Amino acid sequence: MGLGLFADERGYTSLAVITALLASVAMVFCMATVEWTMARSADVQDVADAAALAGSNVVANFCVASQAIDACATSLSLVGVTLAGSGLVMSAIPGGQEAANRTIREAESVIEARNRFARSAAEGLRRAESMLPGVIASNSWSCAKANSSSGVEYVGTSMAFPQESQSDFGALLAKVDVGGIGEDARRLQDAIRVVEEAKRRADDSRMRAWQADCVDMPRCMRSRAQSLAGLSDAQNPFAGSPESWNFGMAIRRSRAYYAARLAQESPFSSNIEETTDSLARRAFYEYALDEVYGAWCLEYEDGSVDLHVPHLARTSDEMRDTWLYTDASWPCTYEDDQRVLHSTLLCPGATGEDAGLDCVAAIDSGAVLRCPVCGMDVSDLGAVASISTIANNGYEHYWQIVVEEAQTYESARNEQAAAERQAKAVAEQGSRDFEQALEQLRTPRLRICPPGAWGCVGVAARTGEALSPSELSTMLSAGASLPPGAAASAAALAQNNGARENDGLSGCLEHLVRAEGFGIRSALGGIDELWGELFVSYGRSFEGAGDAMARVVENLDGVFGGTVGAWLRQKVSSLLRSVYLEPANVHTRVSVLTGTQDVLGKAGVDKGGTIRTLLQSLSACGSASDAARAIGAGMWDDSRDSAMEIAELYVPGTERRIPLRLDFGAAEVTGP
Repeated sequence: MGLGLFADERGYTSLAVITALLASVAMVFCMATVEWTMARSADVQDVADAAALAGSNVVANFCVASQAIDACATSLSLVGVTLAGSGLVMSAIPGGQEAANRTIREAESVIEARNRFARSAAEGLRRAESMLPGVIASNSWSCAKANSSSGVEYVGTSMAFPQESQSDFGALLAKVDVGGIGEDARRLQDAIRVVEEAKRRADDSRMRAWQADCVDMPRCMRSRAQSLAGLSDAQNPFAGSPESWNFGMAIRRSRAYYAARLAQESPFSSNIEETTDSLARRAFYEYALDEVYGAWCLEYEDGSVDLHVPHLARTSDEMRDTWLYTDASWPCTYEDDQRVLHSTLLCPGATGEDAGLDCVAAIDSGAVLRCPVCGMDVSDLGAVASISTIANNGYEHYWQIVVEEAQTYESARNEQAAAERQAKAVAEQGSRDFEQALEQLRTPRLRICPPGAWGCVGVAARTGEALSPSELSTMLSAGASLPPGAAASAAALAQNNGARENDGLSGCLEHLVRAEGFGIRSALGGIDELWGELFVSYGRSFEGAGDAMARVVENLDGVFGGTVGAWLRQKVSSLLRSVYLEPANVHTRVSVLTGTQDVLGKAGVDKGGTIRTLLQSLSACGSASDAARAIGAGMWDDSRDSAMEIAELYVPGTERRIPLRLDFGAAEVTGP
């Protein structure tokens, strides 16, 4: 049998050992060749996985960029509306019209910048979405080619599903308008100017009346009442300021004064001239007391007033319009068969028979004669108040000032009240327009469903025949060849729960604000910071956005309780705090592998036919552009090396244009 060549009575021969060693070495080389063949056969699946992930990564980056654009547009809208609301409130602040107009202009410029940006962004995002399938196919091709090594060449591509955009850019195209608020602000300012002018006249009038009643310049009603009538402090109170004084105090003082003067009045001597003067004074005090007891001072809740501070007759002519002139209260006698009117029957001229009572008007009409001794007639009555009114130490002098100022005050206060009602009506209309402006922001958020949103199906193939390394081809083991092969894979987007929700937005904000110097300059402090806060809070469904906006309005100076401005500030602040915006999920998205059937099933297409079509398209591809065209996807030149402009952002109030570019290879929206 020839076995002796391999073994004898002493054991295995040298030939047996050599043969075993050669067989072992041959088996090692054969196993290495098999291992290489198996490894290289499986590599095509890894390349297909990488191609699918490369395509899906493009979609993930586009989604973050789209959300950043929506966040920018929405936050600009909120800032603009906040400025408009602030300007509306400032319009109700006395003296705040200039600042209000400036703030309204700033609001309009921010809204205009937002609308221009949104229009350009909607167009840019549509254009970018139309290019996504081509970019996905191109990136997948490049990824597959990058995996070629050690004599093994790979080609690959990916197809996006859905193949066409199903995004809704209505939130961007919805126009925001605050023009109505601006018009309300201008009308409110007109009403407030009327209020302030009327208030100024009312305050000035009350100041002068208070001075006439309480401040010696050189005298006043209070000091004259104390000197002439000896009134007590309770009857003759003092007000230290116009704000603590009212016309009712002057009326009550005058009632006490004329009652005291009437009770105290007596002639200084017994001669008929002094007696007549004393009787004329008594008549005037009775008349004055009657008049001031008919006075009133009423103030209503709406700020209007009803004042009746009577004018006291000062001259003989004015006396003819009072009951002193027509009241039959003076005694008459028959002297030489003619009726003569006297101040008193004690008059030396009253020697005849009693002829009853009559009025001084009867003298002017000729019904009675004027007594030549006492001389009683209308001039005696007029002289009482005339002297006291003309002289600046007379009580009636200061009372007349109060009377005149009461008329001015009543007119001004009622004009003020009417203007305040008008201002309140305008403010209510302004609050309704402001609420409508907020309603414009409650449109559904940007619905982002670009090509590839459901997933990307990738394929990869080995091109040509791959030979095993020469080191594996020896006299003991023949080399091996690997025939062409192919594989398919799929990738979809998944939420990255390990990342913070607004990481992507924070990065975009850094580019927009820090790098480009974009900002919203305003007469109101903190607006730039508010915009940044609203921008990144988009990722938290705008939680706290209402509070942040309301704080801007609540911090406005010059608003006092009980005013139209106070009411309007509370209303605007309340509306801002209650604002609700539809949540938006802006967690960073990552690409993960999934089953091809998961993606194709959602798209409603045949699995076998789609993958076969993709693989067939690879045979005619020599470049990334060819790969994109082979599956019917658009492409632009040098897409892998350049970003495309998707929007233009204008700095509010200027024509400075910041072009925003989207880099499909990174989750970034950048400037130039």
